[in-house]
Amino acid sequence: MKRVLNDKIDDETLRSELDKYLNEYHVDVDAAKRGILRKYGAIDSASAIGSSVVKKISALTGTEQNVDVVAKIVSSEHRSIRGKGIDKTVVSGTLGDDTGTASFTIWEPGSGEYPAGATFAFRNCYCKVWNGNIQVNVGNRGRVEPVDADIEVSGAVAGAPAETKKIGQLTGSEQNVGISAKVVSVERRTISTKNGEKEIVSGTIGDSTGTVPFTIWEPVDLALGAVYDFKGCYCKVWNGTVQVNLGNRGTVTPSFADVGDVEYFPSVQSAEPVNGEMKKISELDGKETSVDLRVKVVSVEKRTINTKNGEKEIVSGRIGDETGTVPFTVWEPADIVKGGSYMFRNCYCKSWNDTPQVNVGNRGRVEPIDAAIDVAEVTYDRSGEECKIRDVHEGSGNVTVRGRVMSVEVRDVVIRGENRTVWSGILADETGRIQYSAWKDFGLKEGDSVRVSDAYVRAWKGIPQLNMGERCEVSRIDSDFQPVGTGGSLRTVGEIMRTGGGVDLDVEGLVVDIRAGSGLIKRCPQCRRSILNGSCVAHGPVEGVSDLRLKAVIDDGTGAIGAVIGRADTERLSGMTLNDAEALASKLGEGAVAAKLASMVLMKRVRASGNVTVDDFGPSINVNGIKAIEVDTAAEAKALLNDVEANLS
Repeated sequence: MKRVLNDKIDDETLRSELDKYLNEYHVDVDAAKRGILRKYGAIDSASAIGSSVVKKISALTGTEQNVDVVAKIVSSEHRSIRGKGIDKTVVSGTLGDDTGTASFTIWEPGSGEYPAGATFAFRNCYCKVWNGNIQVNVGNRGRVEPVDADIEVSGAVAGAPAETKKIGQLTGSEQNVGISAKVVSVERRTISTKNGEKEIVSGTIGDSTGTVPFTIWEPVDLALGAVYDFKGCYCKVWNGTVQVNLGNRGTVTPSFADVGDVEYFPSVQSAEPVNGEMKKISELDGKETSVDLRVKVVSVEKRTINTKNGEKEIVSGRIGDETGTVPFTVWEPADIVKGGSYMFRNCYCKSWNDTPQVNVGNRGRVEPIDAAIDVAEVTYDRSGEECKIRDVHEGSGNVTVRGRVMSVEVRDVVIRGENRTVWSGILADETGRIQYSAWKDFGLKEGDSVRVSDAYVRAWKGIPQLNMGERCEVSRIDSDFQPVGTGGSLRTVGEIMRTGGGVDLDVEGLVVDIRAGSGLIKRCPQCRRSILNGSCVAHGPVEGVSDLRLKAVIDDGTGAIGAVIGRADTERLSGMTLNDAEALASKLGEGAVAAKLASMVLMKRVRASGNVTVDDFGPSINVNGIKAIEVDTAAEAKALLNDVEANLS
């Protein structure tokens, strides 16, 4: 460091700076070095930041995936959360600069301290919008570095751009909208939440363009028939109806605005007809919130369904134009005849098995028209191409794969009050393995080689699953492949981020970090959950059983993945047994165990096998097998030199 700093500070100052970063800021040595070099100008801001973009808080939009923010901690707290069955400590609070404030969460805080009043550089963050406000997140690819600077914090709250709308203009996607409206109906009620009972206010508000249901998640006093300004609202769509919500960042104040005559419709439909964007059926993508269609009814039926409010009559069938056909549902009773031509107004669409479905809710309408419409012979959908199992990912529809049935299990389940039988197990080809669920008896037997077509994919606990529904077809084939073994198929982290998690996958890379929660831990003797302060979240105070684990980060050059490694694999990888760990802890404390483990495994090249999940915390692997890989340093160096020379020539 002295050489890089070029005598910009003396030895005593350097030691003092290192001591401050390590013992006051509680950061690791590398972060301390970067902070000192940056403070004394040995690293310019561009090289320190890399490919991230630097922004002020007021410039954040909530869509950033790689941004740097330099800000002061306004408030912070360590709190425990539970994700994927694992207890986790995060740090959250409010940060600010001279342009505003925003909430933040550090998902892997380690042993660092983030006191109020201290200034930090939040590197490689990603941002989201919640209830119209910006949230800054530091995941496992980001980092937080102390900065020796004082920042004046503005009291403004960073939020998504605000807008003002009439009720008839709402689409259900608004994150920060203002509405002036009259209270048509209102009630207070108590609901149960994970934190206990909570009082909310709900009802209907309206203006001259329509009425919508609303919910205010903090109790306020509203007068029936009075006009209010609802600011900081966020909207959602439920069964085609826009719903207005006010969270703890929203406000309600009495208003003198002229909202016009409000006519209340029990079905919460618009007082003025609202038209959507005109489209052909072939132009639908399944994401429309307000669309108009000029169609002919190919088939139609009325049926009764059960809802939480009792029985309800709906109309469903198929509609078409000269570009194709799609299924439809009208959620209010309507007189629709087969062969008739209609304008379907203000519809919303969803996608099922990659096929758009048209819905007419209580804000839409169906109007008969005098027109002859030719209907295409073909059905509009996206027929799936045959793919390998390693390429199957969450959200895929009309999937076709070939594989060998590795296992079959028959279970009886209850779905929406109906008893169903499901056949589940593992399907494998030469590229990977995937869990499947068949919702009718296809006669699957262990060892069968099959071709599965028109299946769809859903994720459970972040792992894609192949679902075989009523429309699925399964045929026996002659196997021309060798299924991947139980050791797993090798994936890069980059591939995992693109396609999602999976079962029995392998990842290979360097152990670059050991996270908090590694080392000697205590588990509940009944459920095997890790316990905190002698208490299990499921069974209360218990006498914990000692265990050994590693929570590591593996980097393969395309990305980083968290790895949870159990006792047997931790002992095999590190050479430290549980007895060794307990003996060391009795002498030097549990922190010494984690430090010793880190010294034994950091920068080792490993190959880990297990089930991989991907969620908001990033990818992670629950390791069921791991081994160290010997690296031929000379060969690696020669290969690197050859690559460099090839690029220079």
